[in-house]
Amino acid sequence: MSHALVADAVPQSVLGNSLWVAIIASLHIQIATFLTGASTLTVVSEGIAMLREGHDQRHGRLAHGLLRSMAYTFSFDAAIPIFWVLFVFLGLWGTFFIALTRITFWVFIFEAGLFLAEVILLYTLYANWDRLTAYRRARLGLLVLLNLVLFWQMFFIDVVASYMLTPNGGDRSQLAQILNPTDIPLDVHRLIGNIAWAGAVTAAFAAVRYLRALRRAPEDAPFYDWVVQWGVLFAIGFTILQPWVGYSYAKEVQLHAYGAWYTMMFGELSNVFLLQITLLGLIFILATLYLLRRLRASGASGVRSLRIALGLEIVATLLAAMPSRFAWTQGDVTARHLDRPFWQGGLENPVGTMIPNKIIALLALMAASLWALTVYLKALSRDQLRWGDATRRSARGVIALAVVVSMMMATMGVIREHSRHPYLIYGEMTIEGQHVVDHAQPSPGATQR
Repeated sequence: MSHALVADAVPQSVLGNSLWVAIIASLHIQIATFLTGASTLTVVSEGIAMLREGHDQRHGRLAHGLLRSMAYTFSFDAAIPIFWVLFVFLGLWGTFFIALTRITFWVFIFEAGLFLAEVILLYTLYANWDRLTAYRRARLGLLVLLNLVLFWQMFFIDVVASYMLTPNGGDRSQLAQILNPTDIPLDVHRLIGNIAWAGAVTAAFAAVRYLRALRRAPEDAPFYDWVVQWGVLFAIGFTILQPWVGYSYAKEVQLHAYGAWYTMMFGELSNVFLLQITLLGLIFILATLYLLRRLRASGASGVRSLRIALGLEIVATLLAAMPSRFAWTQGDVTARHLDRPFWQGGLENPVGTMIPNKIIALLALMAASLWALTVYLKALSRDQLRWGDATRRSARGVIALAVVVSMMMATMGVIREHSRHPYLIYGEMTIEGQHVVDHAQPSPGATQR
């Protein structure tokens, strides 16, 4: 007599299951975004090395080092999505993932094909870098192709992420997914962020090697000192664009997923949003502080201007991070009938409102950082910097900068993913029990107060 096997139910704990996703996703995203950004930096450095062949060997050395770092980290990162899909998604979130795969099937197929192309291109370049020295144009072409493959891989992943937040009212056509209203702003946001993150990681790694070289190999100190400032320039230069791009992304979320936007700006995530602004300000402050110390170490001009820019960044960050109310959510203020300025006995803080005060503060932060970057580049173009004389304190500050950028990425992930709560797919599938919602959702205008 045979007995049918009965599958045991997978333990359902929203906190535990979500925690697994957060841990695995954060680890994967930190590495994957570095790979995408580093591929761009490699193309730039290899291109400059070809133009300056025989005059400047630093970019060639940097390009090779970046490619090797990509090859070393990719093998570990490639195993994370496999574990993520097989055990976390299929094991803990099987109903959701199977439904999502049916909806975005071809998107996942294209992404898998690009993953295979990435493996072939990356390890072909890694194994044949020296052999391809005689064919520099071909090597540069392969690097550009790898960069494009990584971009499109990110694009298709963003299609899935955008669909989960703004599913177009249930329209599941492949074209509607690609033309999702939040997809392009998310692509631009991540593209800029990937390059900035790769620059920060490169600078931090070079800072560690610089500190080590000062003790053990002084002849390498000038090279790593130069790499540190190269990475910092990319980190701060591309981060300057993020407030504008982030605002554009938030606007699309407001128009197409009002409930998620309200949670970010007025609900339980509003204070986390203030943490994000604080971290953004710290990125600019730490980067400008490094540029200031770097100019001062070489006796270059512009130190006074950078001190002024640093002061403006500190003031702008304090104003931008100021809360607009002295309560956890806007609902708490309304429920207690204290929706009036604090000087009238209420909990509102008009000085901390998003429009126009936070916008003005963010614009001032961007302008001061751009000014600091311009002053430094002016000194650099005049050949006023000496490589190898950076202070240990400035190198440690760059390591702190990379840590803050990493925290910024994690915070943005928390805000974007948790804003959908209580949905996995906004308005269509709940987190609790992974139930499909079969009732009509109200329009954004109907929920606005």
